[in-house]
Amino acid sequence: MTTGPADVAVVGLGPAGRTLASRCAALGLRVLAVDPRSDAVWTPTYGVWEDELSGLPPTVVRARSAAPQVRATAVHRLPRTYVVLDNAAVQAALPLDGVDVRRDRLDDAGVAALAGQARVVVDARGARPDGRVAHDPAPAQTAFGVVVPADVAAPALQGAESLLMDWRTDWAPGGAPPAGAIPTFLYAFDLGDGTVLLEETCLAAAPGMAVEELQDRLRRRLVARGVDPSVVDAPLAREVVRIPMRGRGRPPVPGTLALGVAGRGGHLVTGYSVAHALLRGRSLADDLAAGRVPDQVDPVRPVDGLREAGLRALLRLDVDGTLALFDGFGRLPAHQQRAFMSRDAPPSAVAGAMWTMFRHMPCSGRRELARATLGR
Repeated sequence: MTTGPADVAVVGLGPAGRTLASRCAALGLRVLAVDPRSDAVWTPTYGVWEDELSGLPPTVVRARSAAPQVRATAVHRLPRTYVVLDNAAVQAALPLDGVDVRRDRLDDAGVAALAGQARVVVDARGARPDGRVAHDPAPAQTAFGVVVPADVAAPALQGAESLLMDWRTDWAPGGAPPAGAIPTFLYAFDLGDGTVLLEETCLAAAPGMAVEELQDRLRRRLVARGVDPSVVDAPLAREVVRIPMRGRGRPPVPGTLALGVAGRGGHLVTGYSVAHALLRGRSLADDLAAGRVPDQVDPVRPVDGLREAGLRALLRLDVDGTLALFDGFGRLPAHQQRAFMSRDAPPSAVAGAMWTMFRHMPCSGRRELARATLGR
């Protein structure tokens, strides 16, 4: 328990908040943490690049793939190890020893009121702290997935160790999507315990694609590849993903700092946020321990304009244009693939990756990308 005012109050103990609270306590700060389910193990499947584990021990890795694939009109093997995290092990590696943990669900007013109990208040409640927003118009990544035995999943992977993104269109009857269809991809990863997660994902749409449509597409895709439909209908587990691409999309609660997707911690093009949450939670703790309190955790930077252009393109590209785009991504050299997918790459690196992708696209794909990015 803290005695007297805390140095920092952290609201929300997801990956961003727990990293911050754990690191602050380890650095000797007095920490108050508030979360309605502080003892619960996180339920989403979190994947990161192994080189972005931000100092976490190897024990946090549940499963890894040394050469995940991106498939569009061609097959691209990415020369970078991708891992799925063991959430319980990550939480164990981020202990809350010495943290005053309170079980409570705070609204904005409750978060603001913590200013009377702590020198710095950090809001890490996520992008939608009050739950889903009905008819949410914000751009979102959505996904529906099933966990099935590895032998059942084998036909879906078609010999790949893992599929980071399989953009092929066998989710459509006859493999021919109707005009105006929103592109989706299959994510497939061996979870290391004899099971595989198979997930149909809409990278970005505004509003987000309905989960029911994703479920239908996943079933059609898997059945087309020879997966037993009865196992798809009655899997070992199901997963639903909803990620607002712009995070919360509004200013922080007055007098607080917004960390992770409560602020601007997500990636505008990929939706990935966990690696940046781990990194920024640690660095913010270091700043606070040194007496430095930033005005914002993730301020707007010039590179964000490039990513906004990328998001605008994703929201407008047709199916053929999307396949051409990710074929271009697959042909990038490794350092440019990393820059494109990183939340923290500098503008020059991101611009270089985007330009190289554009050059690798066919003329029809270039025209479609230009229309999607620059058109009204």
